[in-house]
Amino acid sequence: MKMPFLSAGLKTACSGLVACLLFPALLCGAGLKLGATSVDITPHKAVALWGQFGLRLSTKPDTPLTANAVALKSGDVTTTFVSLDLLQLPEVFVKAVRDAVAKKDGSINVDKIVLTATHTHTAPVLQPGTPGIPVNPQTMTVEETIAYLADKISDGIVAAWKNLAPGKMSYGLDRNSIGFSRRAVYANGSAKMYGNTNRADFVNLEGMDDDDVGSIFFYDLQDHLKAVIVNVACPSQVVEGQSAVNADFWLPVRNRLKARYGEGVVVLGWGSAAGDMSPRPLLHKAANARMRALRGIDEMQELARRIDLSVSQTFDAARKEKFAEPVLKHSAVTLQLPLSRISEAQYREARAAYDAVMAQVKKDPASAPRVAFMARDWHYGVVQRYEQLQKDRGATYPVEIHVVRLGDLVVCSNPFELYCEYGIRIKARSPATQTFIVQLSGFGSYLPTARAQAAGHYSAIPQSNVIGPEGGQMLVDKTVEIIHELWK
Repeated sequence: MKMPFLSAGLKTACSGLVACLLFPALLCGAGLKLGATSVDITPHKAVALWGQFGLRLSTKPDTPLTANAVALKSGDVTTTFVSLDLLQLPEVFVKAVRDAVAKKDGSINVDKIVLTATHTHTAPVLQPGTPGIPVNPQTMTVEETIAYLADKISDGIVAAWKNLAPGKMSYGLDRNSIGFSRRAVYANGSAKMYGNTNRADFVNLEGMDDDDVGSIFFYDLQDHLKAVIVNVACPSQVVEGQSAVNADFWLPVRNRLKARYGEGVVVLGWGSAAGDMSPRPLLHKAANARMRALRGIDEMQELARRIDLSVSQTFDAARKEKFAEPVLKHSAVTLQLPLSRISEAQYREARAAYDAVMAQVKKDPASAPRVAFMARDWHYGVVQRYEQLQKDRGATYPVEIHVVRLGDLVVCSNPFELYCEYGIRIKARSPATQTFIVQLSGFGSYLPTARAQAAGHYSAIPQSNVIGPEGGQMLVDKTVEIIHELWK
């Protein structure tokens, strides 16, 4: 409708009034709808375990493994967060889960399903072609394991969407010591994972700690708590060397939170950037052991005690400010990150090590299952990458990331065992009030810093990573760029 009789000043005033009336609406999303569920995904037969160099076979689980899901919808935008008691998530596994969901419910946007692993080192192998796994009726093959887990997990995701109902959310931050830098640095500039700190040449721990304990709470319209997401910079590997299926410290965390808030509350565990961190501190070992003994608890229960304390204190404050119409935006992007460079000396060293392992297998065929990983994935992976880069210096590796805005918080996923420093870089530059970093949303190697690469040792050598510091900074920059886009 034209208003030719209005003066220019009056037109400006009217335009400003309309903008003022619309601006609050633009800051809000549609009404939030949410659903949550937890399903048991424990294998029903013997399975090979992932997370160590040697083959381990679990014949009877120590604890259940679970898949915990939260489905979110605001207007036409949807997001599904799924936390899995697994080590990491190969592409073939992620595809199997999404395909299973699509087959059961075609209305769910499977491209916006964010699967993440807690990184427990006592979970089933999910990499097809892994050598040494027994072939017998009592043991699940990798393919059987993937099919079994995809069926169970997809059931949980579909159930979460069927439970969709109007709800609210709140969030908050506390600080507690959960994960600790695990790389000791010495006077000659070298570093070592789990290195001895009781040495005259010990200088410092290489990386920083991230003590953020982030929480997101979801409620129904009657303010009953339905689900909790907890984000800590710590891998789930207290019992990493055992030979039985185990959910590690996230199980006692869930048990504590369910005891506090109700058995029906769904608890998702997210690991923040922690590729150079561990739940076992290198310092004050005797003092920590003494306090656990005085409390009468083990290492996993101690971590659960701290997380429960932080989450409960955050909940008491955060529940005073709930949001029924938070903005929901979800960006899923595949980045092409450059392969980490391999020097000729590193190539020759890896080639010699590979040849030595294969000679051992030829001499002693019975050793094949024990050393096959070292030969195929550890050393030969470096050989293959060097040869690939000789043919194409610009060779890249595809990486799927998700950036989700929920109100004034943002969730950023990556598939790596991402060194803590990269997560700190993203948090520092994020415009969000609170930023959640979620690693191991796929099948990623370690992603070390330049400082770590120079110092060497496990997790920072070429055998441990596919992407190097150049790609790490590109990941940071692109993630921050997407966050800013979601805040426009």
